[in-house]
Amino acid sequence: MASLAVLLVLLAVTFGARAQEALTLAEGVHVFVGDTGEPSPANRGRIGNVGFVVGDSGTVVINAGASYRHGRALLAAAERIGGKPVVLVVITQPVQEFVMGAAAFADQGIPVLAHRASAALIASRCEDCLHRLRQVLGEDEMAGSRVHRPERQIEASTTLEAGGRRLALIHPGWGSSPGDLMVRDVRSGVVFAGALVSVDRVPELRDSDPRGWLAALDALQALTRGEAGHANAVDMPAGARIVPGYGPPVSAAALDAVRDYIVDTEARVHSLFDAGTPLSALVQAAQLPRYAGWALYQPVHGRNVQQRYLALERATLVE
Repeated sequence: MASLAVLLVLLAVTFGARAQEALTLAEGVHVFVGDTGEPSPANRGRIGNVGFVVGDSGTVVINAGASYRHGRALLAAAERIGGKPVVLVVITQPVQEFVMGAAAFADQGIPVLAHRASAALIASRCEDCLHRLRQVLGEDEMAGSRVHRPERQIEASTTLEAGGRRLALIHPGWGSSPGDLMVRDVRSGVVFAGALVSVDRVPELRDSDPRGWLAALDALQALTRGEAGHANAVDMPAGARIVPGYGPPVSAAALDAVRDYIVDTEARVHSLFDAGTPLSALVQAAQLPRYAGWALYQPVHGRNVQQRYLALERATLVE
């Protein structure tokens, strides 16, 4: 665990200092590993991972970065490293660190694709996200940033060829968000899971359907388990074919920790709800020490239990 934490820190420092650096997971498959904390002037808001897959004639970027400036840097780095023009951007979830750089790609005539439900959330709430990022990061860092609603939208799983590379866009249902997408490079077997997976970082449950999320993790494990060596990884150990939204690439076994957090949080919240615990005492009563060392435990776990508690209240009123 300690060695993983050190790796995360080193990768985050490298990414923050030189956005052009990338890990190579397989032939033509790369990832920029971002910070796992909250947006801050120190990390410039460059949280979470951005991937790109290079085909015979073009490159597909997976998630667009946290600002216009970040998006421009990613575009330049992907084209320099891959040697091919970026022809498509795919947004896996409607979170600010994945969407705020999309305008930098759109301004170069590069289409941006997302699930229809993600596009709707981007349009309805990302102006608020942009306002908060400007407050935290400053006007200079966020200069030129604007909300860009993806112009290409899908409603179900599909397979496409872009840049001469075949990609499976997998919508597992409503998991971490109603418009979750996973991107699987058919040639290598590498899967970009976005916010469905985080490594040693508390996942945000705000937009989630916990049962759907668990089902999506089961599907992802089934998709990638038993394919050791298939990706012909260059910089990572054999079997590290899942690119999470946060943290380094991992194998299917690492998904167990994400599943455990969701299950344990749901169980604790249901228990406290059934016991009539008041909302004012909820956060303290719902502590889960097993996860206290994860990134964002203090700010996010408390929000998670409050949101899940209120969801139970709403469900009870409907009944």
